[in-house]
Amino acid sequence: MSVLPGRLQRKVQLAISAIVVIPMLVAGWLAAEWVSTNFEKRIEVWIVDAARANQNWLEAYQNDAVMLGRVLADDPSYVPGITLYPDIAMPSPVSRIAQGMGLTLLQVYNPDGKLLYSSIPLRVQTTWETGQTGAVLKVVRKNQSMLAAVGITPVPPKGKPQYYLVVGSLLGQDFANELTQLTGMKTRLYYREGRDYYDVFSNPAQPMTLKHLTKDMARRLEAERKPYYSAYAEDGEYRGVYTPIVDSTGRVEAIMFSGLERRTFTDLLTNRAALFFWIALLGIVIGGLTGLLLTRLVLKPIEYLRNGVMQLAGRNFNATVPIHSNDELGDLAKAFNAMAARLRAARNEERQRHQRDKLAAMGELSAALAHEIRNPIGVISTSAAMLEKPGLDPAKKAELTRMLREESTRVARLVQDFLHLSRHRQPNFDVIDPALPMERALGANIAGNDAVTVHKDFRHDGVRILGDAGLLQQAWSNIFANAVQAMSDVPQPELRVTTLCKGNEVQLAVEDNGPGVSPDIMPRLFEPFFTTKEHGTGLGLTIAYTLAEANGGRLEALPPKRSGARFVMRFPVYEGEAE
Repeated sequence: MSVLPGRLQRKVQLAISAIVVIPMLVAGWLAAEWVSTNFEKRIEVWIVDAARANQNWLEAYQNDAVMLGRVLADDPSYVPGITLYPDIAMPSPVSRIAQGMGLTLLQVYNPDGKLLYSSIPLRVQTTWETGQTGAVLKVVRKNQSMLAAVGITPVPPKGKPQYYLVVGSLLGQDFANELTQLTGMKTRLYYREGRDYYDVFSNPAQPMTLKHLTKDMARRLEAERKPYYSAYAEDGEYRGVYTPIVDSTGRVEAIMFSGLERRTFTDLLTNRAALFFWIALLGIVIGGLTGLLLTRLVLKPIEYLRNGVMQLAGRNFNATVPIHSNDELGDLAKAFNAMAARLRAARNEERQRHQRDKLAAMGELSAALAHEIRNPIGVISTSAAMLEKPGLDPAKKAELTRMLREESTRVARLVQDFLHLSRHRQPNFDVIDPALPMERALGANIAGNDAVTVHKDFRHDGVRILGDAGLLQQAWSNIFANAVQAMSDVPQPELRVTTLCKGNEVQLAVEDNGPGVSPDIMPRLFEPFFTTKEHGTGLGLTIAYTLAEANGGRLEALPPKRSGARFVMRFPVYEGEAE
């Protein structure tokens, strides 16, 4: 793309950035803030609700165990380990109820904590506190670590206990998997041992301590007994809730974790910076595509128009602009093509008229030259014929010879001036003082003529111009020669030479005190072969005018300030450094 459309395209891109991209970035940041905040809140609500379901599921086991324990405590005669017949199982109705509740564990302990009976062979590794009605205990069955959610009922219910009924269910990895399938979240159960909490499911061979909560958070869980939500739970791998499992006495007996794994999509929707980055990237892409679309729809036709105008400015009138649409840009292209066609026709007409004018000027110039040469040739021919006559007087012969020589010189000078006019050489530009060629020409034209008084007033302040000093000296020589000839009959001839710098232009003027130039003939002074002198060629001022133009200047004939004739040359000031 060319230079101008490139700048225009940058302006369009900046405008799009100001109009589209920047507001989109602001809206994107606000949207990212709103989406991330609301999505995070919705995830938190969902996780908290799901964790509550897991908590209810576990508490249901314990409540059922407590209820069944109270039923058995009302009639302990059929409880093995208490009755006189320790091998007698529970009555079938009670057994069916326990099986329906999913309760598979029944143990009997004496007040000292000694195990009297267990329906399942296992070893309890943690115990309950006095007065505790529910607990999550760590047990080992067949060398496999498990948890048991149990209800603890004293027998008799009132008074000093003689036995303790421990009724509940064994919780293994299947229980955690069941809760995961139920809510779709990762579930971990941390049982309590002393003041620490352990996870026995993740690694049965080596239970893990709950280290993901700070001590302050653990104290808050035990003191407030309320769930605690963390967006970076379990070492930042999950969003989850730590729910305290509290028995009837208010003691935290376990902590259940329910969490949702942090994944790329959810992280994107909750990460303000990442969400804003993608929204900003989308906005920039949309802005770029919009810029490209505008380039295709608007800037490309403008580029065609610009190239066409540049070609037209370079005088290539054959330039045309392709038309791709019927909108305003298409109308501009049509108007440009019509304008180029009219300019092309005007150029052709101008060329034809210039050719005609050139031929006419050549005819006038040839006629003027022929007229100027005809008179000297006639004199030369007549003089030569008279010299051929015998017995010619010597004085007459000398006069005829003089006339031959003068007219031959006149013709030679006329031809030389004509050649100067038609084939002046190309200027050799240099940085010069504009007054220097004028002073040299003045000195050459008044050399030996002490009668001419010269007044100089140079005020061009040392400015420089680009010009050919030799050609300018020749131009000034023609002007000074005319001035000196015009003052030949003046008693006290004077020349006033001045220079003046005005703005970025330097003016050089010469004024004589001769008879001056009539206002009627002043417009014709620079026409070839126009002269008011008896023996002039009429080419001196024409040559001076041509040489001034060749050097980038302008020669003018102006009304005098005093009397006589006044000529001024104007040149642009050279702004560069002098060489």
